[in-house]
Amino acid sequence: MKNKKFNTQTLLKRRFFAVAAATIGLSILPYLLLFIVTLTYETEPAKQVSASEMLMPQSSDVDVSDYIADGWSAMIVDNELNVTSLGGEPIFNKSAFTETEWADFIFSLDSTSGYAYDIAYQSGNEGYWLVMRKPISVVIILDLAFNSKADHYAKDMTILAVIILVYFAVVTAFVIHYSKRTANEMKARDRLLHGEEEKRMLLVSEISHDLKTPLASVLGYSEMLLSKDVDGQKQREYLQSIYDNSVRSNNILRSLFMYSKLGSAGFKPNTERTDICEYTRQIIAEYIPKFEENGFGYELSVPENEIFVNIDKELFRRVYDNLIENAMKHNKVGTKIMLGVEHKGSTVDITAADNGVGIPAEHIDKIYQPFFRADRTSANRDGSGLGLAIVRQIVTLHGGEISYIGDEDGCKWRISLPTNE
Repeated sequence: MKNKKFNTQTLLKRRFFAVAAATIGLSILPYLLLFIVTLTYETEPAKQVSASEMLMPQSSDVDVSDYIADGWSAMIVDNELNVTSLGGEPIFNKSAFTETEWADFIFSLDSTSGYAYDIAYQSGNEGYWLVMRKPISVVIILDLAFNSKADHYAKDMTILAVIILVYFAVVTAFVIHYSKRTANEMKARDRLLHGEEEKRMLLVSEISHDLKTPLASVLGYSEMLLSKDVDGQKQREYLQSIYDNSVRSNNILRSLFMYSKLGSAGFKPNTERTDICEYTRQIIAEYIPKFEENGFGYELSVPENEIFVNIDKELFRRVYDNLIENAMKHNKVGTKIMLGVEHKGSTVDITAADNGVGIPAEHIDKIYQPFFRADRTSANRDGSGLGLAIVRQIVTLHGGEISYIGDEDGCKWRISLPTNE
């Protein structure tokens, strides 16, 4: 248990730091990539041209023909905001700017327009602006600047700090929640594995115990038959005992195989649309000779109309057989065994009951456990102890439920199945 606790804590710590590192790393990575791409795409055009270096005292002397040939556009804007295009793709489609248009144009000179701009002013009585522009294929802006001289610098920095703190608080909360969830899942898995291991060990123990007695009898009587002369009568008795214990062992193994198969992942019954009323009548008809032979009464309560359900007829037969055989095995001669079918809207109730000894109240919670027997006397240990566990598995696989209704007058089982009308 210490090792499991250590492993859980270690894995929890590893996941905490792994998620934290991954979250922070993934948060920073886009900015890092954007910064690299920005250096590649945004700074390179600025190195290719400088409008201020091409200024001349007279605008007519400006020569930008080499840049025009390289894909740039250029225009001159004088002090009166008149426009003279120097070549390339037109930057402004009018011959002059209004003051508003010129202000809007100046404030829109950024790379988000899909162009790289450079602008310079030649002062003087005949001053002018030289505007250079070149198309760029990719524009990524990554900029962070601080200016303590701004009017709201302290307030804005406080807001920025709060945003950063909230971000990391959210990340931390996510990491803690994820880590706790992981820890709970691991604990649940450990409990499940521990429970399954206990069930497996109990199953092995019960199988060993139940097979030990019949196999010991087979071995003992076989040794006596082989080691000494046995008269005809004794020989027959020994062989009968060997046969009976072999049958018992075989029944246990067959039930165990059925129990394991029903509980295996992916197993599905081969269902078909079946009239449960006619199906129940056929089964009780087959048991009538056995009831009469062994001194048991019987009663059938099944409506005449058809009620359809989806069942695996061969598999569901095991449900009827196990409940009827249990009633005959655990009750005295003269006990009445009853089967009934009742339609209840979208479901149908199948009842199997008897007026025998019933099941002690202290055993009700254990009756579906593998190898559990309410009566462990030698007279009633010839079964596998898996009958009711198999019954519940089969009913569950058919989308139904089984419940035990006990009273002073014996046992009553109710099976509810969805109908297929």
